[in-house]
Amino acid sequence: MESRYLLDYAHIAERVRDARRRQRLTQAELAEQIGLSTNAVAKLETGLMTPSLPTLVSLANALQLDMNELFSARADGEPESGLDLYLGSLLRGLSVQDKEFLVRTIDALAQYKKTAETE
Repeated sequence: MESRYLLDYAHIAERVRDARRRQRLTQAELAEQIGLSTNAVAKLETGLMTPSLPTLVSLANALQLDMNELFSARADGEPESGLDLYLGSLLRGLSVQDKEFLVRTIDALAQYKKTAETE
């Protein structure tokens, strides 16, 4: 069975470190917020420690991350781009009706492009 998603702990470590820095937190401050030692946070950020699911949830809450941001790596090894993550965050705030409208609009644009290319 082909996997669509993989659990890339190095990628998760990078996301945690980057989010912590964006929040302007030290490793010690983050460690205190999530109930880990500073050493454990350092190991987590360098990929030397594999975080448990409860730890990942605590990290996401403390760093104000969507869980998808932590796990946003595809099976082909390519991480989701910043644009993909941004679009995802925009979509989360929309109603179902607005999302359906966007899908119809994107479909129409794709059809227009396809038609223009064949002419």
